[in-house]
Amino acid sequence: MCVIAAYLGDKPAAPMLLEMLEREEGLGGGFYTGVATVHEGKLHYAKVVGDVKALREQTDAMDLPGTLGIAHSRTPSGGGREWAHPFVGNAETMAYVANGAVGVFSDTTDYVRAGNLLLDRGYRFRSGVPETVGNYPMLQDGNSVHVSEVMCLQIEEYLREGSDLLEAGARTFQDWPSEIVGLTISADVPDSFVGLRINQPLVLGHSDSAIYGATTEIAFPEGTQWRMVMPGNCAGRFSLSSFTLHPLTEIRIPAGPPPALAAVVEAVTPVLQEQGICGLGNLCKAATALRSEGHLGQEALVAYQAIHRLLQQGKVELVTERVPGMFGEGTVPRTRVKWIAEN
Repeated sequence: MCVIAAYLGDKPAAPMLLEMLEREEGLGGGFYTGVATVHEGKLHYAKVVGDVKALREQTDAMDLPGTLGIAHSRTPSGGGREWAHPFVGNAETMAYVANGAVGVFSDTTDYVRAGNLLLDRGYRFRSGVPETVGNYPMLQDGNSVHVSEVMCLQIEEYLREGSDLLEAGARTFQDWPSEIVGLTISADVPDSFVGLRINQPLVLGHSDSAIYGATTEIAFPEGTQWRMVMPGNCAGRFSLSSFTLHPLTEIRIPAGPPPALAAVVEAVTPVLQEQGICGLGNLCKAATALRSEGHLGQEALVAYQAIHRLLQQGKVELVTERVPGMFGEGTVPRTRVKWIAEN
């Protein structure tokens, strides 16, 4: 599980994005972290093996220019810095971040084929390493690559063919669906970002002068005036003046509406009371029983919503500790949810 963030407003995007990531990274990230911004027709990005703290210390991420950007922090996997998000197109004019896995689409979505088609068209994979990395695709050139870079380069290919950013993202998600959510920006589109959601969590927020996107409302700054869940199986373009939603009609498994928040809180509360303190994974398991038959699961989305509601009610608190980072170097945050209502 990873966490993502987007910002468009009148303030520098990079510091805002890193603050948003810090509020959520311990719940589902911290091991690889990165940020991308757009400014004056150029894409700027920085990423590291490590958490937001490492990103600040080891790169110029805080100084990236622009008031539009996306960011990402992820769980451990393999590979070095190039396996961190954001992934960047070969022309370095667009960036992409994502959260999720192939899931129930594993029998129909072939990322090896998708990557090989891109190789045949002349694309270069920065994440390519000549060794097996987990279940990531091994391409015909003998390199394993990150799935999200496959998706990033496919979006770039559709942009080259003439699609706009929204259409390019939607086509990519429909051609190669997974149980994922993504965000993408382009140097050619300075006034909006695109969100792409099949079933993993993405919440949107709005204030007088900014739009936010994040895995959970916990990431939003004070003053966020309203919030909405990005619809499942949907692509959207988000600017300060308008939202445009585009259903992903070719995805045959419906996302369906998430269960009512009250029902989710009721499902996770006994787990918290019994265990006292637990991670996001256990709360997702508790929410699995609420899944509608024949629909894609939205357990992560509703678990995050339940945590936020219980925080508002003063029934839980977030407890963060430092744990070993990737390759035995440094430490990263791990955040769990602690039940305090009866203390």
